[in-house]
Amino acid sequence: MPIETFRTFTDGLKPNQREHHEFSVDTDLDDERYWVPYVEGAWFLPLQFNVTTGGFSNVLKIMPGAKLNPHYHISTVYGMTLRGSWRYLEHDWVATPGTFIYEPAGEAHTLVVDEDATEPMMTFFVLSGGLIYLDKVEDGKMVGYDDGFTLLELAREHYRKNGLDLAKLDAMIR
Repeated sequence: MPIETFRTFTDGLKPNQREHHEFSVDTDLDDERYWVPYVEGAWFLPLQFNVTTGGFSNVLKIMPGAKLNPHYHISTVYGMTLRGSWRYLEHDWVATPGTFIYEPAGEAHTLVVDEDATEPMMTFFVLSGGLIYLDKVEDGKMVGYDDGFTLLELAREHYRKNGLDLAKLDAMIR
């Protein structure tokens, strides 16, 4: 769930513990243990946390009939649909497997997976910075915020609760 109040976040690592070289993450999209609950009907599979820009990379999974509340991007977004279909209420295109999307900073929209979708959507996203949740797209007021730090905190909580190896998350911090 997006945060609703700001406070100081940390990656929890000392500077000499942060890696600065390439890395890889082996994922299994069908292993439910690693999907971090986000909002109702939505989970994310963490891939990278950028502690320089507050950005992150993940695979987002949303069930048919579910959505993300309206949100505004403070930086660029790249996405590649892996499974299922999804769209933004404010646009006239539908993303299906193989669809690549680019979003400029300043875009506000509502991500939905239609109720009649035959499977959950899974999309690989790379965000250069955080996102601000709004009560509505037009002239909306801020109701929540997320970035690489808040998602790292959610992922650590999920990993602790489920006995998963926290070192796997630490290796994703750059």
